[in-house]
Amino acid sequence: MFLLFLIVASSVVGLLLLSLHEIGHIIGFGMIVGCLLRGLYLLHEINRKLDLRKK
Repeated sequence: MFLLFLIVASSVVGLLLLSLHEIGHIIGFGMIVGCLLRGLYLLHEINRKLDLRKK
């Protein structure tokens, strides 16, 4: 149920950003890149903790 809420909320935010034209695209691109970089950082942290556990 929470996933459905997130999908709907993301759609609403996307529609609001589309109405801002160029600035909306810049903000949306920044949000996507920020999420991807945060995901890479978390994967790096998980990998580092798993490597420490093996030793």
